[in-house]
Amino acid sequence: MDRSRVGSRLARWRRTHPATTTLVAVLVAGFAVESLIWWLFGFPTVAFWFAATPRPSPGWLLAPLAHQSVGHLLGNLLVLVLFGSFAEEVLTEVETYFTFAVAGLAGNAAQVSSYVVAGVESGAVGASAAVLGLVAFHAVRSLRGVRARTDQPFASRYWGIAGGCVVALLLANDLLTVSLWTGSAEYAHLAGVVVGAGGALSHPVASPRWDAELRREGREE
Repeated sequence: MDRSRVGSRLARWRRTHPATTTLVAVLVAGFAVESLIWWLFGFPTVAFWFAATPRPSPGWLLAPLAHQSVGHLLGNLLVLVLFGSFAEEVLTEVETYFTFAVAGLAGNAAQVSSYVVAGVESGAVGASAAVLGLVAFHAVRSLRGVRARTDQPFASRYWGIAGGCVVALLLANDLLTVSLWTGSAEYAHLAGVVVGAGGALSHPVASPRWDAELRREGREE
């Protein structure tokens, strides 16, 4: 595949997925600002502005824009690009932003509440809950399409299954005794999934963009 073809496909993706593109840019910019503040003023200042802790702070709103490391950021970006793209196939640009924001803020509230109940001083950062909201939305809505026997594009259907597996694996890791990795914000993840799944259950099954994609697939056969 030549560079011009790759470039045209990337341009088309950006044009048809403006919300996902913008969210990627916002998360990258947020990490850059967070890193700069850490370098200039130190960890306590970063924690105050970007960590959701039991103490009221700007972190209650800004935590979804911060990440612990480059790897943490890249993991969330990868999932956002894969599953946010499919969610945006059926959501409007505003609905995509709304789902991302509500899932992220609900995740913050749930995780901070768990700290308060447990009486521990800790903090949560990252867009995982917000991204999982979009993953859960796509997974549940795709399943609804299958059950309603609604035609949907091949990729959308099977990435919906993959999204369901991602959600199930992550929640199993968070909530079961044996974990595959540590440091997860389990209540934030659960809240993000609930928001995304709830949005999918209340959203119409039919999708004009699905119809357009199906017509395109038909022309390519």
